[in-house]
Parts: sequence; structure tokens; C-alpha cells
Amino acid sequence: METLKTFKPDEKLTLTGVAEQHLRQQIQKNNHVGVELNLLPNGCAGFEYDWELVSEYDANQYAYVGEFNDFVLLVNDLSLPLLEGSIIDIKDEGIKGSSLIVTSPKAVGSCGCGESVTFDVWSIISRI
Repeated sequence: METLKTFKPDEKLTLTGVAEQHLRQQIQKNNHVGVELNLLPNGCAGFEYDWELVSEYDANQYAYVGEFNDFVLLVNDLSLPLLEGSIIDIKDEGIKGSSLIVTSPKAVGSCGCGESVTFDVWSIISRI
């Protein structure tokens, strides 16, 4: 198994080396400075992961700014409590290609296709 690479000392999120490489390639190929990961209320399980390339950003607008040498990973304040402790990796799906996957310790379920996830939102909100 590949060694996990944590990009912030507080370890709110963990990114594997292959996921880091994939993000870097996509960001550079599209001439952006980073990527934003957030949760949207959508999908059959309740929430879906939303990835957006960003060309500029204001760090004050985000709860989390993971800084690499050549790109940033951003998470908004509503998504961070649910994503905290997550591992971001790549899933190789053969002929279908590769996709980013997020494994959150706070998720309580997911749909069969893996496109959406369920959280016990009330238990998380009560701890904030």
C-alpha cells in the first residue's frame, strides 16, 4: 500500500501521492492554481463530492487551504466538518479511467455506485 502524504500539520485531510500527482496534472493542464472540494446535497445517498478547478481564490473565504508547492486544495466552511479526517485517493477503473475517491470516517453510508455519501449530520453539527 502506498504511503499517505499529509499536506497540513493539523491533518484535517490526507492526500495519497497518486491523488496529489493526478490533481497537479489536472490543475497544470488547465492553467489553474488549485482545486476546491466541497459537498453538495445531491445524489441518492444525500451528498455528493463536488470538485472545481480554481483560477484564483481568497484564502479568507475557505475553512481549509491545503498548500502544496504548486497548487492548493480548498474546502468551504460548511463541508469541512463532514470531510475532516478524510483520505483522498485515486480509484483505477480500467477502461473507464481513473477517478478521485474520498473516504470519510464520518460517512455512515454510500450509494451502490459510490457517487454519493450519507452523513449523520446532526451528530456532527452537535459537536461544532
